[in-house]
Amino acid sequence: MDIKLHEKQGYYVVYLKGSLDMYTSVELKSQTDSIPLKTGEKVILQLNDVSYIDSSGIGVLIKIVNAVQAQSGTVHLTGIKPMIEKIFKVAGLMNFFSFITEDEFKTKYPV
Repeated sequence: MDIKLHEKQGYYVVYLKGSLDMYTSVELKSQTDSIPLKTGEKVILQLNDVSYIDSSGIGVLIKIVNAVQAQSGTVHLTGIKPMIEKIFKVAGLMNFFSFITEDEFKTKYPV
């Protein structure tokens, strides 16, 4: 998995590319744990280039959301492919995560 982090004023964008599974989820958690979040900041996870996600990947996304929310922040997911969206739906997680469209991402969170 290729992970790129961009810091902006008030938010961070994390670009993910490849498979998010039991082997790569540890790396993602480690990188997001290193983000020096301030109260109320946002983290946007750009999943446009994620080709596969398993339960370990979903688990690490949940941990990231919980960690950011503990700092009164927000996590948005964007660029979800239909196949990956279906996994979130089957797992009953569509209401747990905050999803934004690509247009909203480009408008509100320029990199």
